[in-house]
Amino acid sequence: MPGTSRAARRRNGRAEARRRYVLEALERPRTQAELRDALGMSNSGILHLLRRMERDGLVQPAERVAWTRIWERTVTSTTDARR
Repeated sequence: MPGTSRAARRRNGRAEARRRYVLEALERPRTQAELRDALGMSNSGILHLLRRMERDGLVQPAERVAWTRIWERTVTSTTDARR
């Protein structure tokens, strides 16, 4: 990619890997804490990732139990992930 540094490409590659993992993990609804622990991310890091994925129409909050938010894939993301 012209004009893109090696570090930026490496960072983007890891971001794509995290997004793929989240989509695969959300084969069933999971809590933010489950995803955070599986990816070894901070609370704010996983929340930012989930919010970006929500903005892109890939995931959505399924329900909230007390302070715990449960996330799920959107219907369209399952077909997009298989392409």
